[in-house]
Amino acid sequence: MRPLILAASALALMACPAPGLADDTPMIAVPSDMAAQAQAVFDPIAAQYPALNVTVMHGSDIIWEAEGGIQRDARDGVTRDYNAYSVAKTITGMAFARLVDHDGFDLDQSVRAIDPALPAHYGAVTVRQLLSHTAGVRHYTGEADWLGFNALRCATPAEALSHFIADPLVREPGTGYGYTTYGFVLASHLLVMITGEASFDAALEAVLGEHYRARADHEDADKAVTWYGEDAAWQALPLSAECKFGGGGLIMSSRDLAAMGASLAAGDIVPVERMETLFEPRAHEDAQGFAYVYGMGTDIDPDFGVRIVAHSGGSPGGRSFLFVLVEPQLTIAVTGNLDGPGLDQVAIPLAGVFAGGD
Repeated sequence: MRPLILAASALALMACPAPGLADDTPMIAVPSDMAAQAQAVFDPIAAQYPALNVTVMHGSDIIWEAEGGIQRDARDGVTRDYNAYSVAKTITGMAFARLVDHDGFDLDQSVRAIDPALPAHYGAVTVRQLLSHTAGVRHYTGEADWLGFNALRCATPAEALSHFIADPLVREPGTGYGYTTYGFVLASHLLVMITGEASFDAALEAVLGEHYRARADHEDADKAVTWYGEDAAWQALPLSAECKFGGGGLIMSSRDLAAMGASLAAGDIVPVERMETLFEPRAHEDAQGFAYVYGMGTDIDPDFGVRIVAHSGGSPGGRSFLFVLVEPQLTIAVTGNLDGPGLDQVAIPLAGVFAGGD
């Protein structure tokens, strides 16, 4: 592995606006050859999206951004909100991790201890199980279920529970891994109850404070157009993910998403020295290489040799990706408005450009 270039003096500490950005926010300049390598990573994927944006941060500084895509409108860019979809699970997880570290919240309590009105079969489900996808709460059963849930309109997570809460658990709590958006909708409801706030946005802001940089989606949200289709034969498909809440219902720009990742890397959400304990992987054979804790894929990355936090989001109408290398405090956030190629194809190679790796 080559040295972490961001830890050296390769970055010139002079502010400069990056060409083509939505505004003239100061950035830290990177060497021109590094910027060219980054652009070469970004452009082929951007050519397959209506609009695609990436923000790279080192610590609290933006060091590189790009805006691309072949069917952009005038407002598409790094400051516009896009659906984050399942990356919202990481934001929700940040809030619970902060509750544990700052307030001593007990993750191993039954969810019915927080909301006794939940069905009796949730008595053995713990908050920790919800946040690690091991509670046995079902995921979507198919396209009809997904469409039906997306057609709902919900002001609070409590209003979304009726779609799934009465259904039986798909396995005994704690006995296996099963990725579930509905589990995080329930976690969102619990967070509102724990904080006593009137909305999910208010609950996240109450816990995360200034580090909360997202917004809950809603039918008339001011966000990028969501597109659907293949081979550039795209059609605008207005979608609201509002009933997903912390399971996939947040919207944010690439800058806002990167800033939240940077807050995590800096220890502003929980102290970095506590991450090893808080984010201890709960491995499961079918977890596909990631052990999810607090809605985050966490591990020691073999290529970079540092702790990472990562999550992708994707659904008809958009994709997102958050990739955080904790020790060098390198954060990469990507947002797009089509369910196109996986954005790990942008984020992970960019980490190689800016941080080095095998």
